[in-house]
Amino acid sequence: MTRRAPGFSLIEMAFVLIIVTLLLGGLLVPFATQVEQKRIAETQKAMEEIKEALLGFAVANGRLPCPDLVAGAGANDGLEDPLGGPCAAAPGITSTEGNLPWATLGVANSDAWGNRFRYRVTNVFARSPPAFTLADSGTLSVCGAAPTIGAPNTCPANQSIASNVPAVVLSSGKNGFGGVSANTGVANFAPISDDEKENTTAGNNNYFFVSRIPTAASAPCDGAGQPRCEFDDLVIWLSPNVLFNRMVAAGKLPY
Repeated sequence: MTRRAPGFSLIEMAFVLIIVTLLLGGLLVPFATQVEQKRIAETQKAMEEIKEALLGFAVANGRLPCPDLVAGAGANDGLEDPLGGPCAAAPGITSTEGNLPWATLGVANSDAWGNRFRYRVTNVFARSPPAFTLADSGTLSVCGAAPTIGAPNTCPANQSIASNVPAVVLSSGKNGFGGVSANTGVANFAPISDDEKENTTAGNNNYFFVSRIPTAASAPCDGAGQPRCEFDDLVIWLSPNVLFNRMVAAGKLPY
């Protein structure tokens, strides 16, 4: 009688490999989630620092900075264009919207996914001279969903988050749609969902931005003219009340 040599058969080895693969898969998924949550937290922290830098710039200069334009002379260098405001027009470019002037502000030059922060400012708050006053009002709004096509001047019902906003800063999130790569200076793919489109110049109304809970790429659209779909943008904005408060406390307002 032939005795079986000690060890595992191919079938047994296959079962072992399957079990190990399942165990590793169960560990790697939570790890990937942890990494992504860390990147989100890092980006949110950087954006809070950006908000403070914008307020500090306003106190020091009596105005907010212009964006760093995404095309043309001096684009993607982190410096505000044009220096000194108001944000003069440039051919084919919305001069009050572009990349965050990170070098001018002395803050992070990109989010945790390697894309530039987008920045939009109400022009009256970037003018110099004369600097803005307590009588001035922001033209930007933040909604929980994109404005309804055909009625672009208001947030959808019960979706208004902030109005009369002087400035908005956003990260294009993990998917990077609508953002500009910090490494190459090249624009990423355009957004797919209406809500992410609204956060770029491709939106229904360039004075509105969307801030809401993220939804995965697998999320279905709601079919009601406001597709939810994928959304992972991160958005912050300057409250006009906080801005005026800082300026008054620093003795820069009222005039």
